[in-house]
Amino acid sequence: MSLTDSDESDIMLFKNDVHHLSLMEVMKSMYDTKELVDITICVQDHHFQCHKNILAAASPYFRAMFTTDLHEKTQNEVHMYDVDASAMELIIQYAYTARLDISPQNAQNLLSLASLLQMMPVHKACARFMETQLDVTNCVGIYCFAIIHNCMELKNKAEEHIEKNFTLVHRGEEFLQLGHEKVATFLGSSELNVEKEDIVFEALMKWVSYDRSRVEHLAELLPLVRFPLLSSRYIQEKVLANEMIASCDVCQKMLSELEEFESNPESYQGEHTFNVLLRCGMIKPEQCVLLIGGIDQNRPSINCYNPLTREAYYMATFQDKEDSIGYFEVEDPSCVVTDDNQIFVAGGHYFYREHHQESPSDEDSYDDFEGESVSKDVYHYDNDHDCWIPKAPMLFPKSNFSLAAVGGFIFCFGGVTLNQHPTEIVEKYNISQNRWSYVGMMPTMLVDLVTVVHNDLIYILGGRTGVGAHNIVMSFDPKTCEWNHLAGMPTPRFKFGSCVIDDEIFVAGGQIYSHTSSRINRIALSSVEIYNIHKNQWRQGPNLPEEIYNVGLFVVNNCLYVCGTTEYHRSSYRVYRYNVVYKLPLGSTVWEQVETDLCDIRDFSCILAKMHTRKLSQLFRPEVDT
Repeated sequence: MSLTDSDESDIMLFKNDVHHLSLMEVMKSMYDTKELVDITICVQDHHFQCHKNILAAASPYFRAMFTTDLHEKTQNEVHMYDVDASAMELIIQYAYTARLDISPQNAQNLLSLASLLQMMPVHKACARFMETQLDVTNCVGIYCFAIIHNCMELKNKAEEHIEKNFTLVHRGEEFLQLGHEKVATFLGSSELNVEKEDIVFEALMKWVSYDRSRVEHLAELLPLVRFPLLSSRYIQEKVLANEMIASCDVCQKMLSELEEFESNPESYQGEHTFNVLLRCGMIKPEQCVLLIGGIDQNRPSINCYNPLTREAYYMATFQDKEDSIGYFEVEDPSCVVTDDNQIFVAGGHYFYREHHQESPSDEDSYDDFEGESVSKDVYHYDNDHDCWIPKAPMLFPKSNFSLAAVGGFIFCFGGVTLNQHPTEIVEKYNISQNRWSYVGMMPTMLVDLVTVVHNDLIYILGGRTGVGAHNIVMSFDPKTCEWNHLAGMPTPRFKFGSCVIDDEIFVAGGQIYSHTSSRINRIALSSVEIYNIHKNQWRQGPNLPEEIYNVGLFVVNNCLYVCGTTEYHRSSYRVYRYNVVYKLPLGSTVWEQVETDLCDIRDFSCILAKMHTRKLSQLFRPEVDT
């Protein structure tokens, strides 16, 4: 039989997965040695000998130049003007290697050239790099640059940076050189992070004074100042006394109508409209309880709650991945809030759930769920945009662990990793460098433990291993990595809440294992215990009104708040779980009920953080909002 007689079943497909890499290596070598080059790009006094096909493949601009009826199609040289030669050299190197070193010195030139050459991957990379370089001295310049080059995302980031740091930015040279239209954009923004409207007025007058010819824009710009937010004394001493304003008839008419508006806003019918909306910086964040992760029946459900007003909100979920069949939920992640109110969430058990799938009543029924995976993902919450930003993942996947923030670092303790194996590994996260590193090992393995911070020491309390609860208490020094065993809690517990008040640590609720029957059960606790750090002694506190676990414990407005899960056993087969909130005025011994059924999320992480709730969607609660 000859080879020509073979049929299609004898055909073998050969695929070289590294062919494109070796091809580019050879082309780069030919570029370096100037073999078979067929075009020279001339920029200033520099001449770059290249291959047309490489440039055309990398840049739609060059492809159009070399394949259409432009005269460059038949030329051996192409002269390019108003282009930076060093940027062109880097772009050509990128065309052959797909590698590009972007720096503060070359980012703008590279982006400008990439925009001309229509090389969008480079364009986007430069824009992303410039976002990381934003500061109060360059944000205005980057904002103007982004507008020119149609980089909307970079423009928005720069605009946000200007608004967030307006108190400093408006004093800088870049702001003072802005045109009046762009100044109007910022003066009219409600997102300015200013505590007083005085700053906005002063920014305007400083800009006008920088070039006296700008007085002609005063009549257009002065109404952007929200005069109802200024005090009468300030208007009298700073506004009416200003000679530039005094010489502007339009400004004077507006200020006279301001008196009429302030005397009776409801009946005011003047020509000018006075804006009374508070700027962003004038609205103080609210102390809110966040219920992060967890399994819930209702989507969306309450996950941001103001215990003072009882108002509830919906904030984005960090595991927001959904398709037509189902979605992900995360059980038992860990959360932490830093001293400067940065919110981080990490780890947890990820479950893929189909739409309309009911949650089983057995709390251990998910253990064999085939869609389960333990995560090492880490997210940082952006309240301004209500989104979670991915950060560097932990070194090891885990759930049911605890995070503690001290001095620019986040420490991770205990938990379970793959196959439900407990872990004693300690790792830490450098917030500024976005990097995790190994610290060492805990003296014992703990799951569902709690950590609190006092005077730069981390206190580790309770937890479980297997079916045994611990009463262990240890302190950990982040600077020396030294452990110190302290007096144990009177009651072993896990999934409880803890917080520091002055020099004492409060613990409340939680669970313990019961071995009184043929089946091992988790029993919820109502006890409250208080640890004196200086005396290394425990005492009893006022018991909770009912048994609560999965507890968050916080101090808000001189009251101790507890938020957690309680159960109602309708039968031996059906368990109803709901979340309750109680408060204890400091100095009192009687808990007061705040919420009897806040929501039905279970196995969440509960923290307290300062939130700008106006950025969130408020959820209607008939018992509160009517």
